[in-house]
Amino acid sequence: MHVSQACVVAAVVAVMVVIAPPTPTQAAPFGISDILGSVLAPVVKEAIKTREITLLDNYCTMTRRPYIKSLEVHYRAEVSCPGWTTIKGRGSNHRNPTNSENAALRDFMTKAVKAGLVTREEAAPWLDNR
Repeated sequence: MHVSQACVVAAVVAVMVVIAPPTPTQAAPFGISDILGSVLAPVVKEAIKTREITLLDNYCTMTRRPYIKSLEVHYRAEVSCPGWTTIKGRGSNHRNPTNSENAALRDFMTKAVKAGLVTREEAAPWLDNR
């Protein structure tokens, strides 16, 4: 019986793998918070937004935040114009962040028309198309 050199080498390697003791390696500790933090950080960063906007030549801010309702992510938004009025427009209970922002703008403009700060015609772009 003739055994090739390749078979002998393969058999020796197989025996060495079976009888060689495993070398322990130092595992880095990790926690569930590390995993969740790395996954959720970009989502939260994108979900929570505060930005500056201009409404009828007035400086305003719009803030958007997520919240959980019936195990689903919903969004709240708020519009305020600190140098112009104390009115705050609010939009909530929306699964789409843009819809919550549009609802907050519509609410703000509705309140501004009622308070006499703007006319219905000036507020029309926010009241009619959103």
